[in-house]
Amino acid sequence: MLILKRLAVWLGETSAEVLLLGLALIALFGHDQHAFGRSLLAYSTGLVLFSFTTGYLFTTAIARGVWKGGAWWSYSAVAVVLYLIHSEIFFVLSGGSTRPEQFSMQVAGAFVVFACTVAGSLALRSWTLGREAR
Repeated sequence: MLILKRLAVWLGETSAEVLLLGLALIALFGHDQHAFGRSLLAYSTGLVLFSFTTGYLFTTAIARGVWKGGAWWSYSAVAVVLYLIHSEIFFVLSGGSTRPEQFSMQVAGAFVVFACTVAGSLALRSWTLGREAR
């Protein structure tokens, strides 16, 4: 049952990452002033495509499912490293961004991934500790 809880938390983390990274990309690169929702949807769709094609979704799902690190931040550190590796793979394969654009996307992404996974780790910890106390 714990694996299902971990995967449910992973799904929430991933959804929050896509939304927040989409907002970060809008802040970094702008949006259509007459269609904010459409711009957010376009950025979010691109992020899902990036996550799927580079294997980021697969590796983070496995990592969240099996990670048993003791510190509350340990999985977050692993997730940030995975994000940086997969974003570098994406940038090498796509070749369409300048180095400063890549760096700003990686920094923003690392912060978002860390924040979302810390929140997910704390939620998972309280969810599982709450069940054990009963």
